[in-house]
Amino acid sequence: MALALLAVSFLAPAAVLADGMIVPRPERYAWETEQQAVIFYENNQETLVLSVSFQGNAEDFAWIVPTPSRPEVSKSSDELFTSLQELTTPLYDYPQPLPLMGVSPVGYDEKGVYVLETKQIDYYQIAVLEANDADALSQWLKDNGYEYPESSKYILDSYIQSGWYFTAIKIVDDYPSANVEYQLNSGHAIPLKLEFAANKIVYPLKISAVEHQNNVRSDRYYQNQPLGILLYVITDNKQELPQFATQYAGWLKKNSLENLAYDDNGNAWLRPAKDKYFLTKLYRLMTRAEMSSDLYLRQAGDNTTINAPESAESKGFTGFIVIMLVGGLMMIGLLVILLVSGMRKEKNSFNNN
Repeated sequence: MALALLAVSFLAPAAVLADGMIVPRPERYAWETEQQAVIFYENNQETLVLSVSFQGNAEDFAWIVPTPSRPEVSKSSDELFTSLQELTTPLYDYPQPLPLMGVSPVGYDEKGVYVLETKQIDYYQIAVLEANDADALSQWLKDNGYEYPESSKYILDSYIQSGWYFTAIKIVDDYPSANVEYQLNSGHAIPLKLEFAANKIVYPLKISAVEHQNNVRSDRYYQNQPLGILLYVITDNKQELPQFATQYAGWLKKNSLENLAYDDNGNAWLRPAKDKYFLTKLYRLMTRAEMSSDLYLRQAGDNTTINAPESAESKGFTGFIVIMLVGGLMMIGLLVILLVSGMRKEKNSFNNN
């Protein structure tokens, strides 16, 4: 999914998140530097785990994530990304640009914006929103510290017309900012998990194309810099996206998936139902101008593995084929020897007569 971090600065234009949008306040220094996501899809339910790197002050961090249905938002683990990175680099890898939870159902209507839920997850303050009017949603965002540009309200409207929901994320005001900034800047902020219904695997990217306004600096160096989008997709079959490089593709057994990461109580972060799944690692560098639509993943034409170790079943089948071929060649060789020997005996018998 595409997030957009809304960040505004007099030093640089706001950068985008490949999964949403970072939205800073005017004349502040903040931009997103990379985005990684894990997508687990099964039975029309998508689990989207997001990890973000962000440069700037923690109090300027503001994040908007659209989803096609109402999400359940919870904490995830940085260990999930570490394990997947380790798992998917057996041969090589491309370089990458590198608590307690309180819940409050709110449900008040602010002229077209309905706050479905607010909660705190560690240092994140989260609001899940539903809207029927782009102007009202834009105003709500501004009133709550998200500087959404007037010129890009059409993007909000396109999501609203499709019945999408919005998750707005900020850093809690009284949280120790130095520690949070270090995690954000180092790319190890606490990931968030969004679970929602979806009839297709989707990565909402369109909101990342938002044009920010009120930036003092005239050059668009930061806005024009390509952003690395790294997706780990776990589902029934191999997936693909146009112009994305497939860095890894291979089968993953249920127990391997469960062992990727555990929560504070020792429970697996991902709880699959089937015996095995296909893991696809996709990567692409994109400019904001290229982020004009959400990414809907496609099933690949086959499940050919890429940079993945052979499974035991595959090795066993390969060994069986080799044995059969060798045995067949030996049999043919023996038949040739017997045939030649028989012809010689027949020839010798004829000569003797």
